[in-house]
Amino acid sequence: MTTLLLIRHGQTDYNLNGRWQGHLDVPLNETGKAQAQALARRLTNWPVTAVYTSDLSRAATTAVYLAETWGLSPITDPAWRERNVGIFEGRVREELMTAYPELWANMRNGIIDIPEGEQHEALRTRAVAAYQKVISAHPDEMVAVVSHGGAINALVSAILGFPPDHYGRLS
Repeated sequence: MTTLLLIRHGQTDYNLNGRWQGHLDVPLNETGKAQAQALARRLTNWPVTAVYTSDLSRAATTAVYLAETWGLSPITDPAWRERNVGIFEGRVREELMTAYPELWANMRNGIIDIPEGEQHEALRTRAVAAYQKVISAHPDEMVAVVSHGGAINALVSAILGFPPDHYGRLS
């Protein structure tokens, strides 16, 4: 059986300020780099054989710190990218609540498909396909995947058998 370590990237200034990132390529801040280094130290003796990462720099940089621990090179796969959050990208919660009150209220009650963004079903399908690809390529191995909160949530929700129209409240 393959063991998959699902790892969310370290902190960015956008995370710190509550800005939605989506496909924006926002780098790790100093705290995020320290988090990645601390995780790499914590996992040093784990028998990881491969590291996959999103192509967005916040995940890719996190993956580099981890991969170095095991003498590996990260495998970049855009399938592990965060959801494109369309008109929400680069904006903060308060701004979105004011600009899109109905959309924001609906989001608090479950899944929404953000205008100009990636549909939740498409994210879930993409994440499950990426997962199946890794599991098939690495039978009976331990593999690290560095991705993003939304993508990991969609994958874990699917693995746990949540209905496709249900957004898992996971953290």
